[in-house]
Amino acid sequence: MQKQKASDKSGSHVRMSPMEMRDFDFSQANAHDASSIFEKWKWVRHGSIHLDDGFTLIASRGGEIGGFISVQWRTLPAPLNGADEGFIDIIEVQESVRREGIGRRLIQMAQMRCRERKVYQLRAWSSEDKKEAIPMWHALGFGLCPATEYPKGQPVRGYFVAKPICSTQTEAVA
Repeated sequence: MQKQKASDKSGSHVRMSPMEMRDFDFSQANAHDASSIFEKWKWVRHGSIHLDDGFTLIASRGGEIGGFISVQWRTLPAPLNGADEGFIDIIEVQESVRREGIGRRLIQMAQMRCRERKVYQLRAWSSEDKKEAIPMWHALGFGLCPATEYPKGQPVRGYFVAKPICSTQTEAVA
C-alpha cells in the first residue's frame, strides 16, 4: 500500500500511512510463510530463509507479509572456538511500510532469540546502497565496520554490523 494524502480543514495535504506497525502481527515463520516470501520477493535466494538452521520472523497483516528477518546460527572460527552467533542473512521490509518501525522490531525480536540461545553476537552485512538503515543500526546499539565482499568475484562495498549479545565469550560458550 502506498502512503496516501488526506486534506485537513485548511485544505493542505497531510501524509497518512494506512499500514502502521501496530497493525502488524510478529511471529515465527513456517514453510508456508517462506513460500509467500519467495513469491513476493522473487530475488530472495532459497538458502537465505532459515527455518531449521536458524529462524525467520515475519511481520504480517491480514495474511500479507510486510517484512521479515532470517537469522542463521553460525559457529565462530578460532580464536572464538565454541561460540555461536546469529547472522542476519536477510532483512526486508516492504517499501510502502518502511520507516514505520517494522525492521527495528524484527531486529529487536532477533536479539531476544539470540539472548535466549546465549550466542556471542548478532551480526549482518549490508551493501553501501542501504545507507538509510545506518541510523537504525546505531540506535539499536550495533557497531558498524566498512567492508568489501566479493560475491561472484566482483567487489561490493558495504559494511558489517555487529552487537555483542552475551557479555563475554565464556558466557556464550557456557
